[in-house]
Amino acid sequence: MAPFSALVTLALTLCVPAIAYTEKPSIFTFSAAGTGYQLGGPSLAPEIRVAPNDLSGVKRVANDLALDFGRVLGVNGTVVVADWSSTVAQKPTKPIILVGTVGQSNLIDNLGSSKKFDTSSIANKWETFGYQVVQSPWEGSNSVFVIAGSDLRGTVYGVYDVSEKIGVSPWHYWADVPAKKKQYIWANSDAYTEGPPSVKYRGIFLNDESPGLTGWGRTKFTPSQYGSPFVLDFYKLIFELVLRMKGNYVWPAMWSSMFYLDDTRNGPTATEYGIFMGTSHHEPMARADKEQGRFLKGSWDWRSNKAGVQAFMQEGPTRAKNWSTIFTVGMRGSGDAASPSLNSQALEEVIAWQQQTLAKTVGKPLSEIPHAWMMYKEVPGYWQKGMKVSDDVTIVWSDDNRGNIRRVPIGIEGNRVGGTGMYYHFDYVGDPRNYKWINTIQLQKTWEQMTLAYDSGVDKLWIANVGDLKGLELPTAHFMAMAWDRKAFSDLDSTKKWLGVWGTRQWGELAGDTAASIMTRYGKLTARMKYEDLSRTPFAFNTVSYDEAELNFNEWTSLLKNAQAVHDALPSDVQTSFWEVVLHPIVAGRGVYEIYTKVALAGTYRGQHRVSTNKLLGDVQAAFSADQAITRQYHSILNGKWNNVMAQTHIGYNNWQEPASNSLPGLTWLTTQAKNALMGVAVQGNSGAFPGSASLTLPSVSPYIAPSDQRWLDVFARDNGTFSYRITSNASFLSVTNAQNTISTTSGVTDIRSLISIDWSKAPAGNTAASLSIANLNATGTTATVILPIQNNNAPDDFKGHVEANNVVSIEAEHFAPAPASSDAYLVIPDYGRTLSGVKLPPKTPSQQAGRGHVLSYPFYTFSTATAATLTVYLGPSENANPNSPNKYTFSVDGSSQTTVQTVGMTDGSSQPQGWSDAVVKGSYVKTNNIGRLNPGKHELKVWLLEPTMIVTKLVIDVGGVKSSLMGPPESAQV
Repeated sequence: MAPFSALVTLALTLCVPAIAYTEKPSIFTFSAAGTGYQLGGPSLAPEIRVAPNDLSGVKRVANDLALDFGRVLGVNGTVVVADWSSTVAQKPTKPIILVGTVGQSNLIDNLGSSKKFDTSSIANKWETFGYQVVQSPWEGSNSVFVIAGSDLRGTVYGVYDVSEKIGVSPWHYWADVPAKKKQYIWANSDAYTEGPPSVKYRGIFLNDESPGLTGWGRTKFTPSQYGSPFVLDFYKLIFELVLRMKGNYVWPAMWSSMFYLDDTRNGPTATEYGIFMGTSHHEPMARADKEQGRFLKGSWDWRSNKAGVQAFMQEGPTRAKNWSTIFTVGMRGSGDAASPSLNSQALEEVIAWQQQTLAKTVGKPLSEIPHAWMMYKEVPGYWQKGMKVSDDVTIVWSDDNRGNIRRVPIGIEGNRVGGTGMYYHFDYVGDPRNYKWINTIQLQKTWEQMTLAYDSGVDKLWIANVGDLKGLELPTAHFMAMAWDRKAFSDLDSTKKWLGVWGTRQWGELAGDTAASIMTRYGKLTARMKYEDLSRTPFAFNTVSYDEAELNFNEWTSLLKNAQAVHDALPSDVQTSFWEVVLHPIVAGRGVYEIYTKVALAGTYRGQHRVSTNKLLGDVQAAFSADQAITRQYHSILNGKWNNVMAQTHIGYNNWQEPASNSLPGLTWLTTQAKNALMGVAVQGNSGAFPGSASLTLPSVSPYIAPSDQRWLDVFARDNGTFSYRITSNASFLSVTNAQNTISTTSGVTDIRSLISIDWSKAPAGNTAASLSIANLNATGTTATVILPIQNNNAPDDFKGHVEANNVVSIEAEHFAPAPASSDAYLVIPDYGRTLSGVKLPPKTPSQQAGRGHVLSYPFYTFSTATAATLTVYLGPSENANPNSPNKYTFSVDGSSQTTVQTVGMTDGSSQPQGWSDAVVKGSYVKTNNIGRLNPGKHELKVWLLEPTMIVTKLVIDVGGVKSSLMGPPESAQV
């Protein structure tokens, strides 16, 4: 297996430059010699005071704050419910923290009226908080620390923000992040405020929660009378996490659960905590899908059973009218299927009745009752065909289930009283395949799409489908952080910066920036293909062209090595958490990639009759066993805390639905003996081998090939035995490694790779070829011939741009010519997509006219004459988010006629466009067009992106050399 492991890999280092995330500085310090107001010390924790007239949710969170001080200091704070008069009468012996809500707490209101604490900066705002040290708050007291909110959630967020700043992660339970131990806690005199949030309602949807979350829940909680484990003790953990992330919205688990009935305390407790509850797109009026089967009289059909459906729906707001609820309106068919009888006219009737019922039952104007209509699956088709609903409804658009937004508000849609929202997926069940195992989300793509949404006016509601939650901690935290403070994510590289800060907060300085680099690379690898899609045949990553399959797997191996090194260097108390969030998805994901990559490589090796075929298949079996062991390891950590949570099947998909059990692809072993020569020879870019072919030809080599595109040949054993070989060349300027060696299957040496290099200062000019002879020294007359075409051509000294190599010019989109040749309006999103980055127009850019406006210029130079050259453009799998302006680009070469290409087909909104399935599986729309004859010399490719809803990642000009592959040829040299 030497050739497989000996391939040149990316030069990735563990150390990366320090990254600073732009956010307000903390007012807390932690040294013994700190200054300001001391909140904690050895055996010293604060007394936390809450007014008796404040909200119950504030009293609850004050207890969390007391526990959080204990997590950090080792001694808990104490909570005292006390009014203003008893507080000012007390002579404090401990640090005092006053926690309260403006207009609800006489502690806060008295400080405000006495001008000791400025409540005007937060009063009457949505979910806003402030905290600071107040000097001489009343006679006889030197200082107190005040945490105040504009409303219940403002106060809760203020408390949890302090908790996080002193060292308690929002993920202390769900990702087992240990508190950062401190001996001292000080607060300086600066006032700190945050809010209002960028998005009004921000939350998560627990979905597709079986077998993982459900199986885990059954080991932790006593199931309800209906069999669901998702009772109040479970939801308290969810509510706390959402609030610690400064969220306020939850769609509950629904596959086999009924939130309001599984535990009758669920609804009122959510309101007490400060959580708005909703229901999914096909569960209108705060009634669960599973309630339909138990309590609906008659069929779930508006036309044939209107009275029964209305009675069933009426019960939802009747039950939830006094709780914080965002009511889902509209209707789909039973069990999340399209309704066979509803049309847009009938849906208008449904929603009008639902709104009347809400207004009457809740007793408020519709504009004061949050209610949302989900534009999901076939429903956007009704809207696109002219369906109308009242402006009070929040229209919630959706992605395509694979992270590509289908629609943003256009025209007057952004002016609705109810506003607009977005339903986004990190997990999914359905076509083309489920993905519900572990994290396969590229955060840069989430940033790009949600930035598009927000800048298009989608700021009323964001909700993310987070599946089982476990395994999706990172994209969940990122999504919620963006929803809270979109301004902090204004920079193009803000995602990686956020990753650095987030990683530091969870695992310390040692992990922060390295974790950011590691998870950025992980996102790029999973953007190439999700684990569930890898079983498609033929294998997506080409085992011959560009060493694509091997190089891709080598990136996984390098990433794992780096992640393991970080893990091993961390303090032992944070290793488990780092393993759960960072290392586990890498080691588990690499294992799945190993299975499918080596099965595919074994097919190529078997065709060449390599005895190492069976070694590859043995590795596959070992990787499959390791996958099971990794799952068992997860289920055993922390004395089985997470038992069953990673039970999701993920190997062996053959249709959209998950397999019943993990299963290996078919393994075809090499069982036949070699009929002639023991020695075999294979070369890069060729599936054939010696002795089947006496002469083999390598891809051409030139001074301009990509660094990763290393020419090689393999000498291998075709059967058990031993032989020695020698490689000679007719070219003195050519050198080869391992020019003479011995292969012996008995000692485990079955394959040896030889890397070929050229001394370009000595190579002849022009197009020539060198010949290499590989002789079996133990079998006279057994010699293979390998031909290496050599293109030693030079671009002019004054040329700047990309240069042809191997009859291809491959260009990463961000490497366009500087202004004025290219417009400086284009944005480069680092680490977006499958290779390097993405290039797009700012979200608010109006549609461009073909061949006019903002242009990207790509100078390139060719040596070949091509009578029918082509241009292939690789784009992100973005949808036509503006149905009036579909994604298009225009291109021209050397100022010739312009060609406009529509990348995504139009639909009526009720279905996905043609080619969508292939695009989302492969992570790219790929468009190829003829550009006609290209003569040798300088050229200029100009590209105009016509819409801000599209993103280009790579461009390839084929002058006779492009080979089949998933990601295209590596980038050509740029001079």
